[in-house]
Amino acid sequence: MHFLMMPSRKRFHASNAPAASAAILLLACIVNVVVAFAPAPSKIGHRHYNIRMPSSTEMMASPSALVSTKPYFADYTCMDKHDDNSSSSSTVAGTANMNNLIGSGKTAIVAGATGYIGRAVVRECVSRGYNTISLVRDTTKAALDEALIGSSLVECDVQNVAEVQRLFSEIASGKHAFSTSSGSAAKPLPIDIVCSCLASPSGIESEVYAIDYQATLNLLNAGRDPSISARHFVLLSAFCCRNPLLKLQQAKLKFEGKLYEQKDMTFSIVRPTAFFKSVSGQYESIMQGNSYVLFGDGAVTYCNPIAETDLATYMCDSAINEKQWGRILNVGGPDEPLSNKMLAEMMFRAIDKPAKFVYVPTEIFDWSIGMIDWIAKTFPSQKWEDVLETAKIGKYYAVEDMLTTEEEEKFGSIKMMDHFEKIAREGQDPFTPVRATAVISKTMEALPAISISIPVGFGLLSKPGLVENVVASSPLSDVPLLIAGLSDNIFS
Repeated sequence: MHFLMMPSRKRFHASNAPAASAAILLLACIVNVVVAFAPAPSKIGHRHYNIRMPSSTEMMASPSALVSTKPYFADYTCMDKHDDNSSSSSTVAGTANMNNLIGSGKTAIVAGATGYIGRAVVRECVSRGYNTISLVRDTTKAALDEALIGSSLVECDVQNVAEVQRLFSEIASGKHAFSTSSGSAAKPLPIDIVCSCLASPSGIESEVYAIDYQATLNLLNAGRDPSISARHFVLLSAFCCRNPLLKLQQAKLKFEGKLYEQKDMTFSIVRPTAFFKSVSGQYESIMQGNSYVLFGDGAVTYCNPIAETDLATYMCDSAINEKQWGRILNVGGPDEPLSNKMLAEMMFRAIDKPAKFVYVPTEIFDWSIGMIDWIAKTFPSQKWEDVLETAKIGKYYAVEDMLTTEEEEKFGSIKMMDHFEKIAREGQDPFTPVRATAVISKTMEALPAISISIPVGFGLLSKPGLVENVVASSPLSDVPLLIAGLSDNIFS
């Protein structure tokens, strides 16, 4: 069912102009939150791939020759870089070094392995010598990712209880172990770590309870099975769960409760403040000469994000540090508190451009939420409820601090300025969601009167004649029609 159809211009101005006009800035804000997420997992069998661990010579010569997707954070510093020239002595030495690693002779299962944090966790597990199993949706695509080198790729529908249980049994029997270069048969290795980096792509109710709760619970129950007896469960949760106003936070908390209820596995709940990608989304916009969009005065919230590599190290450490077992572990990066404006100024310095800003009142979220709430109640639909939840997500992250205040909750060595300088040199991290702030920036700068009037949802709805005249006489006269035409993609 489509909520907005493409009408003629005359009929559109007479009927839908007020609602669509009110939606212009609202949708821009919502798109700023709704990023390009991965599709829902398909129901598939257990295809199994090994991504061969490259030789030292290959890694030093041309890592990109092995596969087509280079990990943003890859430097291979954890690998042995001595040129062995295929000599047996070097091979033996390398094997001895691997056997001395903490993960040697043990299996680590990483769910959500192709995600932003999951990829870093896989690399960390491989570097520690674990027989690392990466659970993925599509092994063909995952095989192109250098971040997963050294792990076994296994397709798995984590929402399918029977499939997860069967897969864990196969892993425990040695079926999906990473093949050795000698081609010897893999022997069963105990499952030492089950790490869930699963997260729903949108934050809407149906997805968060399917992924953040149920699919994650499927992993826990499979690991707890007496025939499996996995040792430790690492949960990638979220710092924002401390103030659970959103469905996604409530789903995560529900699963955390299941961890505390069971006694079969030790566990650690890791709650990072924010990711580097989350505060880098306006990079493309300001590179194009647009202003940086700030909510309020730019100091409404503060944060100290943590780098994905540092977080992966922390998560793996939590599996072996008994003092961290059975606990919620809040963790942020090494930076002092950073406001949104401070982050923006750092980004402008990194790209060597003068800083310029536009300021959007945080009340825009209240106006927008009020309008959507009215629509959802007037035209009851789960889709409108999902839009409403998405708008609430936008407000939450615009007004809530993501900041650890205790010194022991800071971890790592990579700072935000390091990240901004890196993307200035090498380009944006491909996992960073591109924000729709360029639209807001241009609108606020070029049409301040319309920018002020658009968010007032109920006022616009009550004065259709006034809005029709304003929209028809402005350069944005085609925007409501454009939004209506995009409805097939937005709401279907």
